[in-house]
Amino acid sequence: MDFLSSDSVDPSAIADLLDMCFGPARNRRTAALLREGAPRIEQACFVVLDGHRLVGSVEAHLLEWRHPAATRKIALLGPLVSHPDRRGERIGSRLMDLCLAELDKLALPVMLIGDAPYYCRWGFSAAHTAEWQLPGPVDRSRLLLRAKAPRRLAGPALLCAPDCASRAA
Repeated sequence: MDFLSSDSVDPSAIADLLDMCFGPARNRRTAALLREGAPRIEQACFVVLDGHRLVGSVEAHLLEWRHPAATRKIALLGPLVSHPDRRGERIGSRLMDLCLAELDKLALPVMLIGDAPYYCRWGFSAAHTAEWQLPGPVDRSRLLLRAKAPRRLAGPALLCAPDCASRAA
């Protein structure tokens, strides 16, 4: 298997894998709404090829965490996907490690929407995200943060693409 930059494959191949694993309704979920208008963090986006077959993908996008007293950059990790026929081969874990290593180089806190028992091994927790506002519904126990100083990101805050204020005006 080869772990490569996501620009190594046609974006439609990634979309097809995501549709197969999550269904076309994935584009109406809260994480997809957050990604709308948010720039990709290209150096943190990877794919996995087995020969010419796409078997995994991870993306990261740049958001803003907007609190009344401060605005900070934050990365949204996801979607993370591995082909259903390849589950159990640690493809997702290896993609997480690659993506997080790149986001750590940028010193960005990272958020995602996912299962805490799976993502806690990378330091993700819902302990400081309870008051965040998102553009759709979310199970608060699945709104996870990984940061060096997570308390700095606690409290009421809006998560959105960097230009969301200008788009709302």
